[in-house]
Amino acid sequence: MTRTYVVTGAASGIGAATKALLEEQGHCVIGVDLHNADVTGDLASPSGRAAIIESIKNAAGDSLDGVITCAGLRAAAPDTISVNYFGTVELLEGLRLLLAKSPAPRVAVVSSLSSVSPQDPAIVDAALARNEPLARAAVEASIPDHTGRPRVYSSSKTAVSRWVRQNAIKAEWGGAGILLNAVAPGTVKTAMTTDVTASPEATASWLANLPNPQDRIGEASEIAAVLVWLASAENSMILGQTVFADLGTETLLRGDYIW
Repeated sequence: MTRTYVVTGAASGIGAATKALLEEQGHCVIGVDLHNADVTGDLASPSGRAAIIESIKNAAGDSLDGVITCAGLRAAAPDTISVNYFGTVELLEGLRLLLAKSPAPRVAVVSSLSSVSPQDPAIVDAALARNEPLARAAVEASIPDHTGRPRVYSSSKTAVSRWVRQNAIKAEWGGAGILLNAVAPGTVKTAMTTDVTASPEATASWLANLPNPQDRIGEASEIAAVLVWLASAENSMILGQTVFADLGTETLLRGDYIW
């Protein structure tokens, strides 16, 4: 059965791979991105998000079967929390009633392996409190973790996974038949990771810190396959989960203590 999907970040990386796979399967896809998409706009601003939501509604018509949010930034800058968290949450909330009209509505959100890395609680708490100015200010005030890495990206993805877990079981989401989940990719070959894939030495150094049993970096198409299945009608039971698609890195780093 042909379904209608929205894919954000559809012009490149995981979003482009996801859009391509859905279209290969015969589905209708409304791609969203800054440029080169069916709907263009900026998820970093409230006005941009509102305009995108209205454009999607106009393009989708009577109902929408699935939303897959792949748009994201990695920079240690305020726009990262605006796009990664608010650009995800506000878009989904703006499309929820349209999704509810589908016989099998599904949402798959891109989180990250970094969601279990050190975070800045001030950023996470402000995001979950839906206070975007405070969250952006917290980004400006944030200091790197003990390794010197900025905590902005990891904090944005932690907030996303927590929002999914908090909301997936609510009446207006899971209770309305909208299955809401996230996927946490490990390191994947995209424009966001060109520093990691720039040379064999850079890749080896990265994998030494974030190892996996296959000692390789993932492909965007591999993440797309997981996202597409979670957002399909075939997924009838998985709800509120962040699925780690990382070749086992999270398992190696955290072990079995979480159980």
